[in-house]
Amino acid sequence: MKKGIITCVAAAMVTLAAIPAGVTTSPQKVFACSKGEVTSAETDYSLASNVLYGSVTNVENVFYDGKPYRMATFTTFSNLKGSFVRTILTAPDSDQCGVTFELGHTYLVYANNRLGRPAAGVFDVFEGQEAENRVNQLQERGMVRYPDPGPQQITLYPGSNVTVTLDGRTIPVTPGTLFYNNSLYAPMTFFRDTLGYVTVWNSESNRYEILLRSEWAGIAAKGDPSQSEFKDTAIGIPLGTEPFVAAVTYSDVLARVDGRVYAPELHPFNYGGVVYVPLRDTAEKLGLLVNWDPQTYTASIRDTRPLDRDEHPSLIMKLSSNKDGVSDLIVDRIENDQALYRVDRVLQYGETAEQLQAPFLDLIKENDGVADRRIRLFQQKGDREYELVMTEELMNSLKTNPLVRKSISLTLDREFYTWPENGVIRQSNVH
Repeated sequence: MKKGIITCVAAAMVTLAAIPAGVTTSPQKVFACSKGEVTSAETDYSLASNVLYGSVTNVENVFYDGKPYRMATFTTFSNLKGSFVRTILTAPDSDQCGVTFELGHTYLVYANNRLGRPAAGVFDVFEGQEAENRVNQLQERGMVRYPDPGPQQITLYPGSNVTVTLDGRTIPVTPGTLFYNNSLYAPMTFFRDTLGYVTVWNSESNRYEILLRSEWAGIAAKGDPSQSEFKDTAIGIPLGTEPFVAAVTYSDVLARVDGRVYAPELHPFNYGGVVYVPLRDTAEKLGLLVNWDPQTYTASIRDTRPLDRDEHPSLIMKLSSNKDGVSDLIVDRIENDQALYRVDRVLQYGETAEQLQAPFLDLIKENDGVADRRIRLFQQKGDREYELVMTEELMNSLKTNPLVRKSISLTLDREFYTWPENGVIRQSNVH
């Protein structure tokens, strides 16, 4: 498939801001989305959070963030980048850069995680000979050339003006961040101290291992256990934002996701006794979504890792407003089609959330063909939330069938539901 420039109409721009620039195997079918330039296979790979090659076994209409999408389920032949995924979201029609996935067809997909789930558009998907050629290139490529041993002189920029947030909360990064080759680097300790990883020295492999408690993923740095990779401070980072030349040694750092090991795409390095890793590359391998705002120098991280069955998460329903700045509503129960709900906000110490009541259908009523609020379902454990993809059948039933609303009410804030495979909740999971 060749990439080309397609005329874009203004009506599509709102959707394009929410959906990653897409791809399809049939660009001639696309009427209202635009790809301004032809990009190389290397660029496509570097921008993707997940790259997979596989065959489509199912295509269905779903909702995510309360918005309609199509979802393709894959049998994956080769997982070429990122964690293993089976489902890909795409916009519901070609005017919005949606992909027309066909059952039984084999595709190479460069997915991104900007939605919070792997998604693709018409400019991210290839099939046929072009897909096979790209797969062969990807399987043969080396991630990065192994650096020369010993100290190397490189130019770094202090990240003293950088703010890092996690799920909307500003978090400290100690030692501070650094810029190298236009990429933001963070200390490896950030993934331990901030995200709750466990640091273990593995004498057999002669490397540090940083693991999630569930061992779902981890990162590891090779070296001597007496070295100070995980000290709390680093020396030599100047104040301000001016560049400086630093002597660094490169570190053998790997990412491990679901048991598979990945080399980094950018060189980690040891500076001032601290191992620095590329923030976005490392985080996205571990299931974290990173967005960069160049205006405010803010790296916003969202924890998109799925919750584990052994954590026994509860099921939560939220009604999200289509108006900016309006808080979500958390529905605790639906009794006789009356919703018992509360406003989703941070409570002050000792404060109790006010319980409100209204007809459920009034909360989601439509004005001029647009619903006031979108229905969303989450798994929740403590402060962590993981949004589920909802099938069209379940969404429609919640809007039209009182028996389904009654059934799901029995599961809210409880574990009384069938586990949703691949993060997709169906009517059979709650009814």
